[in-house]
Amino acid sequence: MSAMLLDISDDNRQAMIRREDGKEYEFEIVGLSLNDQQYIKNWLNTRVIEVKTDYRLEIDLDDTLDLKRHRRDSRYTFEQRFVSYKIAVRNLSRETLPAANLEYIIVWKEHVRVYESAEKGWSYLHTGHPSKDTRVKLTGSEALGELAFNRDVNVSTSTVEINRFLVDGKNYLEDDLVGIKIRVKDAHGNVLLEQGSAGSKIEQISWEDAMALRDAVKDT
Repeated sequence: MSAMLLDISDDNRQAMIRREDGKEYEFEIVGLSLNDQQYIKNWLNTRVIEVKTDYRLEIDLDDTLDLKRHRRDSRYTFEQRFVSYKIAVRNLSRETLPAANLEYIIVWKEHVRVYESAEKGWSYLHTGHPSKDTRVKLTGSEALGELAFNRDVNVSTSTVEINRFLVDGKNYLEDDLVGIKIRVKDAHGNVLLEQGSAGSKIEQISWEDAMALRDAVKDT
Protein backbone atom coordinates (compact mmCIF):
# COMPACT_ATOMS: atom_id res chain seq x y z
CA MET A 1 0.00 0.00 0.00
CA SER A 2 1.42 3.41 -0.98
CA ALA A 3 1.50 6.36 1.40
CA MET A 4 2.05 10.13 1.32
CA LEU A 5 4.66 11.83 3.47
CA LEU A 6 3.00 14.66 5.42
CA ASP A 7 5.53 16.00 7.87
CA ILE A 8 8.73 15.41 9.79
CA SER A 9 9.13 16.10 13.50
CA ASP A 10 11.34 19.01 14.57
CA ASP A 11 14.06 16.61 15.73
CA ASN A 12 13.92 14.72 12.38
CA ARG A 13 13.27 11.43 14.16
CA GLN A 14 9.65 10.75 13.25
CA ALA A 15 7.69 10.88 9.99
CA MET A 16 3.95 11.44 9.63
CA ILE A 17 2.40 9.64 6.64
CA ARG A 18 -1.10 9.16 5.21
CA ARG A 19 -2.05 5.83 3.63
CA GLU A 20 -4.41 5.34 0.69
CA ASP A 21 -7.21 4.52 3.12
CA GLY A 22 -6.86 8.02 4.64
CA LYS A 23 -5.43 6.89 7.95
CA GLU A 24 -2.41 8.78 9.30
CA TYR A 25 0.48 7.13 11.10
CA GLU A 26 3.70 8.26 12.77
CA PHE A 27 6.84 6.17 12.32
CA GLU A 28 10.39 6.23 13.66
CA ILE A 29 12.51 7.13 10.63
CA VAL A 30 15.36 4.84 11.68
CA GLY A 31 12.95 1.90 11.41
CA LEU A 32 12.21 2.55 7.73
CA SER A 33 14.09 1.06 4.80
CA LEU A 34 17.19 2.81 3.45
CA ASN A 35 15.27 3.79 0.31
CA ASP A 36 12.51 5.35 2.40
CA GLN A 37 15.06 7.18 4.55
CA GLN A 38 16.73 8.58 1.42
CA TYR A 39 13.34 9.70 0.11
CA ILE A 40 12.70 11.54 3.37
CA LYS A 41 16.13 13.20 3.20
CA ASN A 42 15.41 14.41 -0.35
CA TRP A 43 12.00 15.65 0.73
CA LEU A 44 13.53 17.68 3.55
CA ASN A 45 16.06 19.25 1.18
CA THR A 46 13.49 20.32 -1.39
CA ARG A 47 10.42 21.31 0.58
CA VAL A 48 9.58 24.97 1.08
CA ILE A 49 9.23 25.87 4.73
CA GLU A 50 6.35 28.28 5.19
CA VAL A 51 7.28 30.78 7.86
CA LYS A 52 5.24 33.74 9.03
CA THR A 53 7.09 36.85 7.87
CA ASP A 54 4.35 39.49 7.98
CA TYR A 55 5.06 40.72 11.49
CA ARG A 56 4.54 44.45 11.98
CA LEU A 57 7.69 45.79 13.56
CA GLU A 58 8.69 49.32 14.48
CA ILE A 59 12.08 50.84 15.29
CA ASP A 60 12.88 53.95 17.31
CA LEU A 61 16.40 55.22 16.71
CA ASP A 62 18.52 57.83 18.46
CA ASP A 63 22.16 58.72 18.00
CA THR A 64 24.04 59.43 21.23
CA LEU A 65 27.22 61.36 21.93
CA ASP A 66 28.93 59.06 24.42
CA LEU A 67 32.11 61.09 24.86
CA LYS A 68 33.81 64.15 23.43
CA ARG A 69 37.51 64.98 23.76
CA HIS A 70 39.26 68.00 22.33
CA ARG A 71 42.47 69.97 22.60
CA ARG A 72 42.80 73.59 21.55
CA ASP A 73 45.91 75.74 21.34
CA SER A 74 46.56 79.15 19.78
CA ARG A 75 45.93 77.90 16.24
CA TYR A 76 44.90 74.24 16.09
CA THR A 77 41.91 72.38 17.50
CA PHE A 78 41.76 68.58 17.69
CA GLU A 79 38.38 66.98 18.37
CA GLN A 80 37.21 63.40 18.94
CA ARG A 81 33.53 62.49 19.20
CA PHE A 82 32.46 58.98 20.16
CA VAL A 83 28.98 58.25 18.84
CA SER A 84 26.65 55.25 19.20
CA TYR A 85 23.01 54.50 18.44
CA LYS A 86 20.22 53.47 20.77
CA ILE A 87 17.72 51.17 19.04
CA ALA A 88 14.29 50.17 20.35
CA VAL A 89 12.54 47.35 18.47
CA ARG A 90 8.79 46.98 18.97
CA ASN A 91 6.45 44.22 17.77
CA LEU A 92 3.08 45.70 16.76
CA SER A 93 1.65 42.31 15.77
CA ARG A 94 -0.68 40.51 18.12
CA GLU A 95 1.37 37.37 17.59
CA THR A 96 4.62 36.93 19.50
CA LEU A 97 7.75 36.68 17.36
CA PRO A 98 9.50 33.59 18.82
CA ALA A 99 13.08 34.66 18.14
CA ALA A 100 14.63 37.56 16.32
CA ASN A 101 18.05 38.96 15.57
CA LEU A 102 19.14 42.51 14.83
CA GLU A 103 21.98 43.41 12.48
CA TYR A 104 23.34 46.89 11.83
CA ILE A 105 25.85 48.73 9.66
CA ILE A 106 27.18 52.15 10.68
CA VAL A 107 28.75 54.09 7.79
CA TRP A 108 30.85 57.25 7.87
CA LYS A 109 33.32 59.09 5.65
CA GLU A 110 36.74 58.97 7.23
CA HIS A 111 38.95 61.95 6.36
CA VAL A 112 41.08 62.47 9.45
CA ARG A 113 42.35 60.56 12.45
CA VAL A 114 42.95 62.57 15.60
CA TYR A 115 45.08 60.98 18.30
CA GLU A 116 47.16 61.73 21.36
CA SER A 117 50.56 60.20 22.05
CA ALA A 118 52.98 60.53 24.95
CA GLU A 119 55.76 61.61 22.59
CA LYS A 120 54.01 64.19 20.40
CA GLY A 121 50.86 65.05 22.29
CA TRP A 122 47.82 65.76 20.09
CA SER A 123 48.21 65.27 16.36
CA TYR A 124 46.26 64.29 13.24
CA LEU A 125 46.59 62.05 10.19
CA HIS A 126 44.90 62.74 6.86
CA THR A 127 43.26 59.41 5.92
CA GLY A 128 41.10 60.37 2.94
CA HIS A 129 41.97 60.89 -0.72
CA PRO A 130 39.81 62.66 -3.33
CA SER A 131 40.18 59.81 -5.83
CA LYS A 132 39.10 57.09 -3.39
CA ASP A 133 35.89 56.21 -1.60
CA THR A 134 36.48 57.38 1.96
CA ARG A 135 33.44 55.57 3.37
CA VAL A 136 34.06 52.93 6.01
CA LYS A 137 31.74 50.74 8.04
CA LEU A 138 31.28 49.10 11.41
CA THR A 139 28.95 46.11 11.66
CA GLY A 140 27.32 44.42 14.61
CA SER A 141 24.51 42.09 15.62
CA GLU A 142 22.41 41.36 18.68
CA ALA A 143 20.04 38.54 19.61
CA LEU A 144 16.67 40.09 20.48
CA GLY A 145 15.09 36.92 21.79
CA GLU A 146 11.30 36.69 21.97
CA LEU A 147 9.41 39.80 20.88
CA ALA A 148 6.05 40.01 22.62
CA PHE A 149 3.28 42.33 21.46
CA ASN A 150 3.89 46.05 22.05
CA ARG A 151 6.99 45.49 24.16
CA ASP A 152 10.32 47.21 23.45
CA VAL A 153 13.65 45.44 23.22
CA ASN A 154 16.53 47.91 23.50
CA VAL A 155 19.93 47.59 21.86
CA SER A 156 22.99 49.83 21.99
CA THR A 157 25.43 49.69 19.08
CA SER A 158 29.18 49.78 19.27
CA THR A 159 30.77 53.23 19.35
CA VAL A 160 32.31 54.90 16.31
CA GLU A 161 34.86 57.70 16.42
CA ILE A 162 34.16 60.86 14.42
CA ASN A 163 37.14 63.25 14.26
CA ARG A 164 37.66 66.88 13.33
CA PHE A 165 40.74 69.07 12.87
CA LEU A 166 40.41 72.87 12.78
CA VAL A 167 42.91 75.57 11.87
CA ASP A 168 42.29 79.09 13.14
CA GLY A 169 38.77 78.06 14.13
CA LYS A 170 37.84 76.78 10.66
CA ASN A 171 37.28 73.17 9.61
CA TYR A 172 40.33 71.78 7.84
CA LEU A 173 39.53 68.05 7.92
CA GLU A 174 36.39 66.42 9.27
CA ASP A 175 34.80 62.97 9.29
CA ASP A 176 31.19 62.74 8.14
CA LEU A 177 28.73 60.36 9.80
CA VAL A 178 26.59 58.93 6.99
CA GLY A 179 24.15 56.95 9.16
CA ILE A 180 23.06 53.48 10.19
CA LYS A 181 21.16 50.67 8.45
CA ILE A 182 19.27 48.11 10.51
CA ARG A 183 17.80 44.72 9.73
CA VAL A 184 15.60 42.55 11.92
CA LYS A 185 15.57 38.86 11.00
CA ASP A 186 13.66 35.86 12.26
CA ALA A 187 15.29 32.62 13.37
CA HIS A 188 15.27 31.36 9.76
CA GLY A 189 17.17 34.37 8.41
CA ASN A 190 14.16 36.03 6.77
CA VAL A 191 14.38 39.83 6.76
CA LEU A 192 11.33 41.16 8.61
CA LEU A 193 12.32 44.82 8.60
CA GLU A 194 15.06 46.97 7.06
CA GLN A 195 15.41 50.60 8.02
CA GLY A 196 17.97 53.40 7.80
CA SER A 197 18.38 56.49 9.93
CA ALA A 198 15.80 58.94 8.60
CA GLY A 199 16.97 61.99 6.70
CA SER A 200 20.52 60.70 6.31
CA LYS A 201 22.56 59.78 3.26
CA ILE A 202 22.42 56.13 4.32
CA GLU A 203 18.97 55.89 2.68
CA GLN A 204 20.70 56.12 -0.72
CA ILE A 205 22.92 53.09 0.01
CA SER A 206 21.67 49.52 -0.30
CA TRP A 207 22.43 46.95 2.39
CA GLU A 208 24.67 45.03 -0.01
CA ASP A 209 26.64 48.14 -1.00
CA ALA A 210 27.09 49.10 2.63
CA MET A 211 28.41 45.62 3.47
CA ALA A 212 30.91 45.91 0.61
CA LEU A 213 32.56 49.02 2.11
CA ARG A 214 35.91 48.86 3.85
CA ASP A 215 35.93 47.95 7.53
CA ALA A 216 37.00 50.77 9.80
CA VAL A 217 40.48 50.34 11.26
CA LYS A 218 40.52 50.56 15.02
CA ASP A 219 43.28 52.48 16.74
CA THR A 220 45.63 50.29 18.74
